[in-house]
Amino acid sequence: MIYSVKGGRILSNAGELKKYKFYLKFKGGNNLIFETNTDIRTAERNKVDGGIFVETENSYTINLAQLEKINVKILHEHT
Repeated sequence: MIYSVKGGRILSNAGELKKYKFYLKFKGGNNLIFETNTDIRTAERNKVDGGIFVETENSYTINLAQLEKINVKILHEHT
């Protein structure tokens, strides 16, 4: 396995193929592009102080209430 390391911390398994590539556009104009095995469109939601949060397996926490647009590309099907 290949890992990506930054500042002595393992960030992710760089050799692992991810299932989804998300393109997120937030209210206010910020954008985020990332790959994950978590389908944030259907993942478990947690409501906190008016926010609706989803956490991915690679430690992204997304506030769905702040999203303006979601685009997803399916990279490959898991078996």
